[in-house]
Amino acid sequence: MLKIVAAAIVVLFLFLMLAMMKLSVTIFFQHAQDDDEWKITFRTLFGIVRYTIHIPLVKVEITSPGIVIAHKKSMENTANSKEKRSKYTPKEIMNIFRKAREFTERVVHLYDVMKKFFRHVSITKFEWQTKIGIGDAAATGMIVGLGWSLKYSVLAICSKYMKLKATPMITIIPSFHQAVSETKFICMIHFRIGHAMLAGIRVVKHWRGNRLSEIKTFATQKANEGY
Repeated sequence: MLKIVAAAIVVLFLFLMLAMMKLSVTIFFQHAQDDDEWKITFRTLFGIVRYTIHIPLVKVEITSPGIVIAHKKSMENTANSKEKRSKYTPKEIMNIFRKAREFTERVVHLYDVMKKFFRHVSITKFEWQTKIGIGDAAATGMIVGLGWSLKYSVLAICSKYMKLKATPMITIIPSFHQAVSETKFICMIHFRIGHAMLAGIRVVKHWRGNRLSEIKTFATQKANEGY
């Protein structure tokens, strides 16, 4: 009996320690002409544990319609590194969007759940640098104006729902004499793992509540039909 109690106390202690730990997520995106690169890095336990996901190649195939993505996952300070290529057809892409839409419809009050979670998320780094031009001064000026509107809109949304603890660095360099398309985006966020776990529990709770309401509605309909 004492061993069971001791084991339960140890498990509870480890669970509380995990919930109190902070998770740092760094999102890196770079686009240079036709070369795109994504990199998402997760850090926890004071930076000792690091996990990086690389998406170095995003290619649109013309011969057989689809998008090819080459991504690599690795644990830093280790030799384990796996690269995998995946191809998604237009039908599969539409199916992914359909499932995402069904998920948002299934979870009751998903907006409120995510809003509560984002209150505990802090942005400690926000950099967005862009160089763009199409060779025409008037058209380039119009695109630059739209670019500034887009960037300030994204920044406004982030600062509204999350805690912005760093001075944003946003630049757009116009190229009036040649066609250029380059951008670099870096965003670092921090939150406690416990807050993410709580948000997950709330999602499951509201999902189950939605399913139970469907069962009750179905049972009521059958009862009214005389079954």
